[in-house]
Amino acid sequence: MTDNWQQTNEISMAVQSAEMRVPSLVGGRHLLLSCRLVNIARGNCRLEVHPTRDDEAGENILHIPVDRPVMRGVLHVAPDLFAKMSTDVMRSGSRPVNIVVTLADVLAVNIAGDLLIDEETSIKIADASFVFSMK
Repeated sequence: MTDNWQQTNEISMAVQSAEMRVPSLVGGRHLLLSCRLVNIARGNCRLEVHPTRDDEAGENILHIPVDRPVMRGVLHVAPDLFAKMSTDVMRSGSRPVNIVVTLADVLAVNIAGDLLIDEETSIKIADASFVFSMK
């Protein structure tokens, strides 16, 4: 393992599968995206994307466990963006959807892509961008 550590506040990922989840009959649907991490080695992320309502302000957060290579993230987006994303995920072309999550804090990653954390970590997500390929 190398000692050449760099600070980054972005995590790149590629969507491997997408599901629309409706957890109850009263609604509350969300997208569940299973992603492969691109700039962090041997890692995955399960990213939930929820539409927001006028009366709520959801927290965008990324949870990184210390003992497993599977991150969990939650994003809250405007309802019109959620509807557009849902359709675009279904129609995306042959390439996977790419997501870049910008974090409010930095993480240490070495050239090999190893992530350095000492304990379970939860970091606020400052922003996220999505790239959908077109057919």
